[in-house]
Amino acid sequence: MELIRNQRGLGFVSVLLTLLIIGVLYLGYFKMQSSMSGNHSAGIAALNASRDIACRTQRQQIERDIMMWSVNHPDEPPTLAALQHDGLHIPDCPEGGRYSIDGREVHCSLHR
Repeated sequence: MELIRNQRGLGFVSVLLTLLIIGVLYLGYFKMQSSMSGNHSAGIAALNASRDIACRTQRQQIERDIMMWSVNHPDEPPTLAALQHDGLHIPDCPEGGRYSIDGREVHCSLHR
């Protein structure tokens, strides 16, 4: 007889724990949704900062490519066309800006 009572008690406790877990997840979901809607502008700022960093990284890579290219072409001024002619890939700015070379520095039309 006691074995049957223990099984019923275990079932009741299991149901209570399941409802408690569902309630916590449900409330946590809504709290997360409300905090995300308030941080929309922060998310956009983070995205813009990420694109700026990606552009800067690509400009630095092009500057390294210019240094390597200059070893084989010491008397020529570097241009994007000359780098591409030698098989170097010139990436695009993440936001659609145009890269230009001034001496050995690379500039983007959008990110200065």
